[in-house]
Amino acid sequence: MDLKLKIDDRLHTVSVPPPEADGTRRIVVDGRVLAVVPCGARPGAFAAMIDDRPVVLHTARAPEGTWVGYAGRVRLVRDAEREAGRSARRAGPGGAVTPSFPSVVVALLVAVGDVVRKGQPLVVISAMKMESQLVAPHAGTVRTIRTTVGASVKPGDELVGIEPTAGGTGDE
Repeated sequence: MDLKLKIDDRLHTVSVPPPEADGTRRIVVDGRVLAVVPCGARPGAFAAMIDDRPVVLHTARAPEGTWVGYAGRVRLVRDAEREAGRSARRAGPGGAVTPSFPSVVVALLVAVGDVVRKGQPLVVISAMKMESQLVAPHAGTVRTIRTTVGASVKPGDELVGIEPTAGGTGDE
């Protein structure tokens, strides 16, 4: 199986062949061959030997992809071919901005009435000791803010509503 995956914002080509007789899979990531031997799994965790090194990967599925934690870092892994459709849905109706995973609001960077540009940071959230910024899906005016600093939020919660710029596509 050949995949195009986005890890954070970098595109990677991944080939996952069927397992060999001993269970080893020779996974190719951007031309680099990794020998992966599964050692065990439980909900949210996967243990393996990768190139003779033991690793434990912690995973959490989310609407936009799978969060993978390893060696103190957390990365979002997404199917690049589905990314365009997910980006359109993430904004929600009327330009609503929602978190992609359960988190806590750390900072609000805009106020109702502010004019924002596409990609401008709006809210800072924290999950698993990592901060992320939620950005404007398009240019427009902030019409609603439905959260506060310290609030626990989850996917689907509308945190900020943005009205697209009048007369344009909202992408300016």
